[in-house]
Amino acid sequence: MRKWLVFLLAVCLLLMPTLAHAQNSVTIRKLNIQLWPEYDRPDMLVMYSFALSEDTTLPAELQVRIPANANLNAVAKNEGEKMVNVPYDAPVKDGDWITITMLIDDLANYRVEYYLPMAKSGTTRNFSFVWQSDYDVESLRLQFQQPPTSTNLSATPELPTVDSTAGGIIYHNLTLSGLPAGEVFTLELSYDKDNDDLTVSAMPVEIEGAQESGGGSFSLTDSLPSILVGIGVVLIVGGLLYFTLSGRNSIDSTPRKRHKPRAASAGGNVYCHECGKRARSGDKFCRSCGARLRSQ
Repeated sequence: MRKWLVFLLAVCLLLMPTLAHAQNSVTIRKLNIQLWPEYDRPDMLVMYSFALSEDTTLPAELQVRIPANANLNAVAKNEGEKMVNVPYDAPVKDGDWITITMLIDDLANYRVEYYLPMAKSGTTRNFSFVWQSDYDVESLRLQFQQPPTSTNLSATPELPTVDSTAGGIIYHNLTLSGLPAGEVFTLELSYDKDNDDLTVSAMPVEIEGAQESGGGSFSLTDSLPSILVGIGVVLIVGGLLYFTLSGRNSIDSTPRKRHKPRAASAGGNVYCHECGKRARSGDKFCRSCGARLRSQ
């Protein structure tokens, strides 16, 4: 029995260097780290985008460390034009870190996102970023998105490259040619901001299918129906106005007939001027002598 225990112990000792070598043989070909403070939350949005080297034996198990107080948001990979979720083991806490274990089955770009609280003192924001990994990184690029209303940005080490977008968002970048396994990379950030505005609210809204000004062409064939409809509406409205105005002018130009009121005789009766007989209402001639009655 003791011999078997000694044999198993010897086998384990022999396999340990092999397992360690298998883990260390994984190399991250490129790593992009994006730090977006107060983007859509009052926290720091941290995004890792990475791809393994082409000589990596797949599938490969990869472990990613994130701070223990982080709020994990996504573990995904790029498939075509979209990101799809990637299964991963339950995060394991190890001191100040949480380890996420995921299985890499291709050389696509993988992504890990999480939110991390920021230290605030009055109008000053402070943030410390730490990267620690068991894998060699051939190329590392770090990007910091500066909030639009922030001032007095300070970074250690410095972020020498500055880019800006059409919407006015400024990005500060740092590129490293390589980072050995086990080496710790730290970035200290500080800036002032006197409001709680989120960056996403200041970014321009892109309208899908919108064309650049001046880039379109005018087609008479396509526009002809609209032109004809417009002309028809103008003619109808013009005709209605013409007939309305002409009818009003015709009425105004016709002289009104003025009727003189008949003078009534005493008592309102009419008498024949020849024979003196009283005529009935509406008579034009005298019923007795036939004389024409006078209008009074």
